[in-house]
Amino acid sequence: MSVEIPVIEAPKPRKFIKKPDVEQKNKQIKELDTQIKKIEAQVTLLSSQIETTVTPKVDTEKRQELTAELRKIINSQNDIKKKRESINQQIRLLDQSIKKKVGEITSKTSKYNFKTTEDIDKRIRKIESDIESGNLMLVEEKKALKEMSSLNKLKKDFAGIEQIQKSIDSDKAKIAELKASLSTVSNKEAQAKFEEITNQLTELTEKNKGIQAKRDELFGKRRVLQNEKYELLKQIRKIRDDFDAKFKKFKADMDNERKKREEEEKAYRLYIERNDLMDEIKEIESSASTASNELVDQIKAAIVALDPEFKFDDETSALDALESTTTSSQPAKSVEAPQLDESLVIKKEEVAFVSGSTKGKKSKKNNNKKQNKIVDPSVITKLTYVGATIPASKDEYPKVIDELKAKLETAKKEQGEAAEKAKAEAAEKITKIKEQISGLEKEILQELEKEKERQAAKRENASKETEEAEKVEEA
Repeated sequence: MSVEIPVIEAPKPRKFIKKPDVEQKNKQIKELDTQIKKIEAQVTLLSSQIETTVTPKVDTEKRQELTAELRKIINSQNDIKKKRESINQQIRLLDQSIKKKVGEITSKTSKYNFKTTEDIDKRIRKIESDIESGNLMLVEEKKALKEMSSLNKLKKDFAGIEQIQKSIDSDKAKIAELKASLSTVSNKEAQAKFEEITNQLTELTEKNKGIQAKRDELFGKRRVLQNEKYELLKQIRKIRDDFDAKFKKFKADMDNERKKREEEEKAYRLYIERNDLMDEIKEIESSASTASNELVDQIKAAIVALDPEFKFDDETSALDALESTTTSSQPAKSVEAPQLDESLVIKKEEVAFVSGSTKGKKSKKNNNKKQNKIVDPSVITKLTYVGATIPASKDEYPKVIDELKAKLETAKKEQGEAAEKAKAEAAEKITKIKEQISGLEKEILQELEKEKERQAAKRENASKETEEAEKVEEA
């Protein structure tokens, strides 16, 4: 056909896939459960020992009291610390304010020789005294008046400086008060009490050191057993996970094997069906190319039986036609000889009975003459098969031959029409069969493609499993 299909062999026997051993898994888990129960019994025993190995009640209550008191002292120390920090913060802020105000005064008085308004008043009084004495010249007097006017103006500016100075003095007084209050917020008493309680707790710890060591030892043993139990539980989880993974793989392998088997069987079935259809095409083509000419051959055989020397238009001699009928590749149809009329056929036994024991040339001659007029039974069979008239004697052979020749022409004509019809029917059948084959070939190619994809997926999964196994080994 137009599509090249490879040879598909019959499916091989199903591959045996071993199921994971459930009994082995349960046995391993049971053994680990037994070990876990033993460990749990030991843990229970250690827990009871820990409960009985305790510090005396008096010491425990004393420790609780001291611990509560120590907590109060710590809270008190924290409060004192916060108060001192608050006071120091206020002192820092006031000190910064004083420095700022001093800077303002300095910036205003740095370009003058006066520090206060009193210094300015002294200078004004001195100028007034000089003017009133009358010893100054007019120019000097004007200059003195001008200086006095400037000093009065400067005096007003210095009035604001005095307010700043008063504010500075107030801040300094506040700082002194805050520093005095720091002495009242002392941490010494609380610290002494803290050290005293700490020493008492240390004494209690030393006193019960043996008990605590015993408890620590018991706790350590219990912790070791709990870790062992955890490891055993991990082993159980791993066994179950491994079994689940194996069972999952087993199911996947079973599904893959089933799908593989179904695909192989389907592909093989389609392949066989395709081959059968191709063989059917060959048979149809063979039957159409060698359309049956049995009737023509039988008519020719009947003519040859009547006249062995008869020559047909399409043959060299009648003997060749007779030979072709006997050696034809087509199987000859077995024909049952019809019941012959006893009046036309004389059996040898009857002839022998009539002749009796009479001897002599005259009786022999009469016998031969009579035998020449008898029609051979095989000839009668052939004529009966083709539906020709049965001759009463050999004298009627020419007449029967003419009848057979007419039948031969009719049979040849009908044979040609039948051959054309057979070829047309064969072509129609072959077209339908080829369509079926084309559909089968598409299905076969699809199944083969599925098989390729399945094999590729199988290789990919195997590669991933190998990589994961290598990672586990490296870890």
